[in-house]
Amino acid sequence: MNSDHLGAFGLVLVLTCTALAAHGSTHLFTDQTTVAGINASTGISSVSPILGGGVVVDFNLDGWQDIYYPSGGNGADKLYLNNADGTFSDVAAAWNINLTHRSSAAAVGDYNNDGLPDIFVTCFGSGADPQMGAHHLFRNTGTGFVDESVAAGVNSCSTIEPDGFGGAWGDIDLDGDLDLAISGFFDEETGNCLMRNNGDGTFTDITTVSGLRPSINGLAGYTPYFIDMDHDRYPELIWIGDFSTSLYYRNDGDGTFTDQTSSSQTSMDFSEMGMTVADWNEDGWFDFYVSTIGTNNLYINQGNHVFVEQAEAAGVMVGGFGWATLSADIDNDSRPDIVTVAEVGRSYTFLNLTQGGVLNFEEVAESIGLDAARDGRGVARFDYDNDGDQDLIFFPSGRPVILMRNDLSGSDTNWLRLFLDKDGVKNLPTAGVGSSVRVYTGNRVLLNRIQANSNYLSQSEASAHFGLGSVGRVDRVVVEWSNGMLTELNNVDANQTLSLKPQYYLRDGFE
Repeated sequence: MNSDHLGAFGLVLVLTCTALAAHGSTHLFTDQTTVAGINASTGISSVSPILGGGVVVDFNLDGWQDIYYPSGGNGADKLYLNNADGTFSDVAAAWNINLTHRSSAAAVGDYNNDGLPDIFVTCFGSGADPQMGAHHLFRNTGTGFVDESVAAGVNSCSTIEPDGFGGAWGDIDLDGDLDLAISGFFDEETGNCLMRNNGDGTFTDITTVSGLRPSINGLAGYTPYFIDMDHDRYPELIWIGDFSTSLYYRNDGDGTFTDQTSSSQTSMDFSEMGMTVADWNEDGWFDFYVSTIGTNNLYINQGNHVFVEQAEAAGVMVGGFGWATLSADIDNDSRPDIVTVAEVGRSYTFLNLTQGGVLNFEEVAESIGLDAARDGRGVARFDYDNDGDQDLIFFPSGRPVILMRNDLSGSDTNWLRLFLDKDGVKNLPTAGVGSSVRVYTGNRVLLNRIQANSNYLSQSEASAHFGLGSVGRVDRVVVEWSNGMLTELNNVDANQTLSLKPQYYLRDGFE
């Protein structure tokens, strides 16, 4: 691709351009925790044994993904900056985020639109007993963090008892700033909140006026998730909860939501825990997968906010005592796979073998080295070594964090990894959160998205990663930004990480 071609589309391509070795054919994960210098572990049983998560993001904007880990009171929280050589250094003290407190989970999003990723941390306080009003919103200065939680009005959600099981960021009104969902499990009456970003560094609780209450009352909340399910750009809010309390809210586009849990044919299990999203049957619609205790659910999008559950038929129903789950093309064959963590004994990895829209997965965790996250809670995907395949980090409960490097090789392992740069456009969130990305190759259209969601107390890198198999060049890449702008690039070579900016025109609809 020449510079004239790139200029015609107003794109900036940066970061890495790395080719994978094309010899042999293996997908195997190896434990790099000790080599990488990561020595964190959880110890949160004093609050709840079902907590344990973390997030990955490029905090210092150097092109390498970093790790933040809320330790839950077992020593200080950790901030591992990526040294770009396979190792990490804990700089939590230097960055003023090394608190020793009952931190339970984190969610990353740039709430003040200064281009730097900030961190919301749910917390049960720092004293001998759990405390209310202890959540933190850490504003990123580029070299450290400042706690703005009280000034922003997000230090508390529950008004009855200490609670906090993480959060998620999403632009519910498409005004360009990120709103915040805060999840609570213990306080089912007031423990789950939706906070609107006022654009001035403060938030307003709109749980009631947005229409979530009263149906959200009774939610034993775990995993809030913003995702556009009907192609109108406004993100729906799917809130996964225990004890048959999961909820599906349609975004009405006017600042309100409508509860469509029953008509959507979702919330079908007594014990739903974590959630992830992908277009597994390649029909152009996002589906979602929910981990449970033993009988996971795969909700396939039929359009018009109706879903059909197909986990058993697809081969992804049995996943143990499930908690976090994520979708990632771990073998770069162009089909998104599923990884789940379970409370007892092992994790599960389902390779996507789907052909012609007929869903088909094979469980392979043991054979590829991903069965060892005993007593798992959280998990995140990221390419920490910038080599084009997706690595994983597991956040168990009461055990050391586990970093698993993807040592993928083979001739059919091409890829594209896309980040979004809003380039100063005011009505877009930083990193393009909420935008969808499509890759066109032959007669296939691969769909992905940029998100800032929880999969259960954990959050993955804000990229759209595509495995391409044997394809060395794709016909077209199209980004539909959350404000309706489009970015389009033709004849894109595989095996590069791109950063794309929006083009300054609008087009109705989307191909």
